[in-house]
Amino acid sequence: MAEVKIGQQEQPQLDAREAMEEEYFELLPVEKKLIGYSLGLGLILLVIFIIAFGVFK
Repeated sequence: MAEVKIGQQEQPQLDAREAMEEEYFELLPVEKKLIGYSLGLGLILLVIFIIAFGVFK
């Protein structure tokens, strides 16, 4: 059986700047909407919990 050495493959060298340019994608409108809903829900729940725990001190 032939031996296979794992981890001995050559990997391409990339500049950090090139990697950032290649991996950046503009957010879709649906993604922006989901982020907005998540942040809004989180803030609303934070206020509700602060009020609830403040009342029951």
